[in-house]
Order: sequence, then structure tokens, then C-alpha cells
Amino acid sequence: MNAYARYVAKKVFWYGLTLIIAVGLNFILPRLIEGNPVSMIASKMTAGMTDSDSIKRVYETFTVEFGIDQPLWTQFGIYLKNLFTGNLGTSFGLYPKPVTDILASAVPWTVGLQLPAILVGWLIGNLAWCHRGVPERCF
Repeated sequence: MNAYARYVAKKVFWYGLTLIIAVGLNFILPRLIEGNPVSMIASKMTAGMTDSDSIKRVYETFTVEFGIDQPLWTQFGIYLKNLFTGNLGTSFGLYPKPVTDILASAVPWTVGLQLPAILVGWLIGNLAWCHRGVPERCF
């Protein structure tokens, strides 16, 4: 294996390991937080209801919808399948809005802020490099 192939293999390994750790942390950290998001959503939906059977059915419906009734390993498998197929589910905080809609509305603002920042940083960096006395490497 030549040096270039070894370099690429090493980079792919570290990027893959970083991806696995990030996905695992993204799954497990919200589950370590105290409280149950289904309880919060169900309490908002049942505000003013007095029939305990109806309240229980609403809670059970949301528990099944968000998959909280499944074992943790099953939840992780469903999470991975949905993540790699682009189905990010329903938002807990902005229920019943899909997470993909929330992200889609944020992308133009993110690009609009990041693109000028990247271009300005590139220009300032190149101008600073040119003034170091190495004009043949400018731009």
C-alpha cells in the first residue's frame, strides 16, 4: 500500500469513527435527560380534558408515535434506519411539525450567513499571506 492510499484509509477510518460516535451520542444524550417529552406533549393536548380514559389514550398514542414503548436497541435501529433514509420524524418542541420542515426553513439562513463569512475569511487570510512577503503564492 502506497503512502497516499494509507493516508486516505487513515482519514476514512477516523471520519467513520467520528460519525459513529456522533450518531451514538445524538441518540443517547436526549434519552439521558430527565423527563419525558411525550408527557409534555400529551399534557398540552389534554389541557382542559376531564375524562381520564381519553387522556390515557392520547398519552398511549403519542408513546407509540414516538416509539418510546420500544426497547432501547429497537429504538436505536429505527433511529438509524430513519436517519439514513432522511425521515427525521416529528419535532417534540414544535409538535406536530416535521423536523425536515424545520431544517429546510433554516438552511437558507445558514447559507446566507456562512457563505459571506467564509468568503471574507478567505480574502483576509490571502491578503495577510500576500503581505508576508511571498507574492508568488498570492491567490
